[in-house]
Amino acid sequence: MTRHAILMLFVFWAGISTIAEAQEVAAQRAVDFSRELSPFVKRFCVDCHGAKNPEGKVSLAGLTGDLSKPRELQVWQAVYEKLEGREMPPRDADQPTDADRAQVAKWLAASIRAAGVVLDDGKWLAPIKGNYVDHQTLFSGKAVVDAGGTNPRLWRLTGQAYEDYFDKLNKHFLLDRRNYGEFKLTAPWNFTPQPNFVDYASAHRVGEAEIEFLLRNASSFAQSMVKRHSKMPSYGNYIKELVTLIKAGDGATPEQAEAALAPTFQGLFQRAPTASETQRYGAFLRKTVATAGGAGAAEQLLIALFCNKELIHRVELPTGPTRQLAPRDLARAISFALTDRVPDEPLAKAADEGKLATREEVETQVKRILEDSAIAKPRVLRFFREYFAYDSAPNVFKDEVTLKKLGVREARGWNPDYFVSDADRIVLAVLAEDKAVLRQLLTTTKTFAMTVDPDDQKHTKADAYRLKKANFEADEQTTIKLYEVAIATRADWDPNRQYDFPPEHRLGLLTHPAWLVAQSGNFDNHAIHRGRWIRERLLGGRIPELPITVNAMLPDEPHRTLRDRMQVTRETYCWTCHKQMDPLGLPFEQFDHFGQFRKEEMVVDREATADKKNLNKDGVPRETRHKQVPLDTTGEVGGSIDPKLDGPVKDPFELIRRLADSEHVEQVFVRHAFRYFLGRNETLADGPALVAAHQAYSTSGGSMNALITSLLTSEPFMVRTTNPSEKE
Repeated sequence: MTRHAILMLFVFWAGISTIAEAQEVAAQRAVDFSRELSPFVKRFCVDCHGAKNPEGKVSLAGLTGDLSKPRELQVWQAVYEKLEGREMPPRDADQPTDADRAQVAKWLAASIRAAGVVLDDGKWLAPIKGNYVDHQTLFSGKAVVDAGGTNPRLWRLTGQAYEDYFDKLNKHFLLDRRNYGEFKLTAPWNFTPQPNFVDYASAHRVGEAEIEFLLRNASSFAQSMVKRHSKMPSYGNYIKELVTLIKAGDGATPEQAEAALAPTFQGLFQRAPTASETQRYGAFLRKTVATAGGAGAAEQLLIALFCNKELIHRVELPTGPTRQLAPRDLARAISFALTDRVPDEPLAKAADEGKLATREEVETQVKRILEDSAIAKPRVLRFFREYFAYDSAPNVFKDEVTLKKLGVREARGWNPDYFVSDADRIVLAVLAEDKAVLRQLLTTTKTFAMTVDPDDQKHTKADAYRLKKANFEADEQTTIKLYEVAIATRADWDPNRQYDFPPEHRLGLLTHPAWLVAQSGNFDNHAIHRGRWIRERLLGGRIPELPITVNAMLPDEPHRTLRDRMQVTRETYCWTCHKQMDPLGLPFEQFDHFGQFRKEEMVVDREATADKKNLNKDGVPRETRHKQVPLDTTGEVGGSIDPKLDGPVKDPFELIRRLADSEHVEQVFVRHAFRYFLGRNETLADGPALVAAHQAYSTSGGSMNALITSLLTSEPFMVRTTNPSEKE
């Protein structure tokens, strides 16, 4: 691209009217560079990126800030990415203030855009970027920027919430639909499995394909409703005015159609239509009843209502001078945050009576829901599933050859769903006690054995016998595979009983098979994944995405241990990132990729495999022979904010205990809870809310209920700003 073309792009992006003016602005940017950027570079960058032997072969020496030069543009783009992502300067180097960092990033962004490059500002909204806001600044207790709420938004309902609505509708109106199994109405969106929270307000939009799916669902349920109301039902719930409209047939009048509007709204949404809804749907009904008759008008109305925004989104818009959510919207926000359902009667009544106006009134409702064991709160359990990411264990493929080594004869005998449900039961048991929740989950020595999904705990005698028979071959003392839990007889097994892990074999969820299998590969452990999870979820670290030019494959050398094969990650180009993960994940070599405790690692014995006695007549080994070699479970915590955490560890148990004792780890946990329950990443403006949430958790002795209550009564949850910002 020529210099003239660059200047023309500058004209376009900066809104400048002439080439001469563009040249003048470019000259001004050179002045700004020498005044604003050059001192910053000299202080924080040139020690590593000077003229001689620069780190990463990136030198900032001799640069002028003229981004019309292709090389300078390329270099400053890289600097901008590293600076904004807080990857540079390195953590152990002198750091600029947040104000200086922001000022330089702003100058670079404007200059890069002026050079014709489109920057993706929305990338910082992605869940994977959640740790990029400086932790120490967030929890400093100082007001870095003005506190505020969350941007106005439409937050799409979860698939579970959407499906639950129609399931309840089916039961309430006795529609006699087989809404289960292959016949179950499903949400028109399915989240792609990912290692972060999936329910982010900014992450999902309803597109054309989803709209078509929504219409099919709406049409199907509308037809069932019309069929149910086509004659006066003799039992169960029904909408009387809808019956009247449908039975009127072609003789239905506009008055009958309009009379059915408010009761139908009430029956479907437990509220009256607004004035604008009455006007809009009333006009629609008058037109439809004239052309399609009573039944047709009723069906079209129901289809329209089943596509209403309330069945697709949580509407979160500011209202009044306080910018607080409207009472009904706030009630829905509270209910969907905890239950994935529309507000129950007490919460809806509080909204209608104006009793959600203050923090104290909201707190009353949040505590009521949390403390009522009769109210299902699946969203709370789902937080821990997604935070620990153990529920992906069933998605990790294990081939039959690998399973046979474990002693499982065929693939269908391998059922990691049991591990997930057992881990769920551990979480629920800790939540029921609600004390030192994170610490207990990291250090518990208790487990459940061979349970089923917590949503389906109805064990019949036949179910119990089948499970016992599948897992116990004799009445003598036996051991549950993967748990090393000794159970005396079949009669001693109880899916609702907590068993003790063998001493020194297990400690909390990070040694539970559900987590270990989820963080493994098809044929081996994945120490890098395990280390990354700890770095990001417990230490609040930031791991850059893998460059597309890197072939991230370990050597295929089954005669060597995983630790030996991972020596390739210590190459200079790789170790910058891998030193943050590998030493944290390698202690978990204490367990194999099925989650079994072990003291030795099995590798291929090349000499025994190549032994003449093992070769056929063609010189090909009849079988691959293995041998056991000693395990090395040492590791290290390094580069953390809390100096008490750093240092070597001898095994996973020492590592876990050290992490469980850290206040910093607690704070990182609070940050993740914020993201999950508010559906977005935290910003510097959220510092006061995070400090308050951590204080609530800490002073309550580690109560999850206290933490959630603090988050759901915070300004970011209750208030919506009126000005756009980087939050959404």
